Amino acid sequence: MRKVLLILVASLVLFSMPLLAGGRGEAPAPDSGIVMAIWSAPEGMFNPNLYESAYDAYSGVDPVFGVSGMMTHDPQNDYELIPNLAESMEISADNQTFTYRLRDDIFFHDGVPVTTEDVKFTFEWMAHPDYTGVRAANWMFIEGFEEFQSGNAQELSGVEIVDERTIRFHLSQVDAPSLIRISTWPISPKHVFEGTPIADLESHPAMTAPIGAGPYRLVDYVDGQFTVLEAYDDYHRGRPKVDRITVKVASSDVQLAELLTGSSDLAWVQPSADEFERYRQAGLEVVAYPANAYQYMGIDYHHPSLSDKRVRHAITYALNREQMVEALFDGMAIVQTSHMSSVSWAYDPDLEPLPFDPARARRLLDDAGWTVGNDGVRTKDGERLQFTLSYPSGNVQRERNAEIIQSMLGDVGIDIELEMMEFGSLIPKVYDERDFDLYLMGWSLALEADPSGIWLSTDQWNAVGFDHPDNDPLILAGRETMDLEERAEIYREWQQLLVEEAPYVFLYSEEEAFVHTPDLKNFQGDAFSMWWNVEQWELDR
Repeated sequence: MRKVLLILVASLVLFSMPLLAGGRGEAPAPDSGIVMAIWSAPEGMFNPNLYESAYDAYSGVDPVFGVSGMMTHDPQNDYELIPNLAESMEISADNQTFTYRLRDDIFFHDGVPVTTEDVKFTFEWMAHPDYTGVRAANWMFIEGFEEFQSGNAQELSGVEIVDERTIRFHLSQVDAPSLIRISTWPISPKHVFEGTPIADLESHPAMTAPIGAGPYRLVDYVDGQFTVLEAYDDYHRGRPKVDRITVKVASSDVQLAELLTGSSDLAWVQPSADEFERYRQAGLEVVAYPANAYQYMGIDYHHPSLSDKRVRHAITYALNREQMVEALFDGMAIVQTSHMSSVSWAYDPDLEPLPFDPARARRLLDDAGWTVGNDGVRTKDGERLQFTLSYPSGNVQRERNAEIIQSMLGDVGIDIELEMMEFGSLIPKVYDERDFDLYLMGWSLALEADPSGIWLSTDQWNAVGFDHPDNDPLILAGRETMDLEERAEIYREWQQLLVEEAPYVFLYSEEEAFVHTPDLKNFQGDAFSMWWNVEQWELDR
């Protein structure tokens, strides 16, 4: 089994009852435990099946549900899958059946045991025809998926409960990502949600008062301000050593002051050589490493003007991304070339991005019929080449970059109106209403490199509407072989398609960076989760 796991995972650098979840009180003082600062507020969707932002993951999902599921990955051993809620896993010779045996000492935070009924419920929720989330495509190759999702079956037949502790997953074909995804998906409590229609679960009280089996219980949540997490006494990997963690919102421009005054013990920060030096001179500790994430500018692929590839290419040629990296991060970032992060085995170091070439951008716009007017803005058939760039507040570097993009595009005759919004308002605007021209956002990626869920033409997260005829076949081909080299070659071809079609401008991938006081011990961080060893953190005031 170890050989099979290493083939899939090697070289990968990758997700009692709460007392209150509402809106009262103030964040606890630092001496009540660790206070962690993040720069944007969570949406308050604290469930693995439905959350869509890293802020929800940091504030509640990961610590409450334990980052992983029946198995977890070991960052200290080539990301090998190791037991977590399950004590064992078996893989069939044809790689189409996975069998898990749950431990007998796993309990949700309300004291109810975790059983195979909870496991099956978790996956049937996401495959259900009334599921309101965005992760259904992850499970398309579980046997019976199409029948169940279409409403023609009463259960997901490929998830077989053998007994209270043993469960099998049967696939309809070989699907390379399924092993990691099924093995590590966090489990939701069936008894909490049953009786509520699947379509209504996103408004269930347990979204803001979640019950998981992870190291921390969420005991307080004030919308837009903070969450309070308390150590779970019966956590199966041992009670966390830090009794309480408060995750609060603090914009990146005040985080140094927060750390120096003791208002925060730990902060998720933007990389900056000057800032890092100030942190270190102040006696603070910096933890930084390449991120499994990137920032991008999404382009409405079907916009009347942006549907012209010449315009999308012109926008890309007009942006000096190397200058962004230097100006925003003191060079502590790389220009992002495609969807794959630099820490993934699927990353293609030889992929050539469209270079900074404003003269070429101008020629392309000329060829597309956009001529420069007296005010410097291009027009065509009486229409100005004008777009709104929407972006979330809270991240100072992204806010600065919006202005940089506005200036650089203005230099080639494209007029950009800036629209800064709260993150929680921008998410539905982009992914539900799809009401945008251009927008700035970032992706935090998973251990598995498969881009399904984000890039298939039917995916809700494919907000830009990218539907090139080669896109879906390439993505699905990458799932249908277990051979890592074959998959990498398929993904190289797919990444080249993204460069050629330019549905995004891939901007940069800055280092993942955290700063903490020396009182916090054993914080290590990881490209796939900062919470992976949270039960080992210690606080020595």
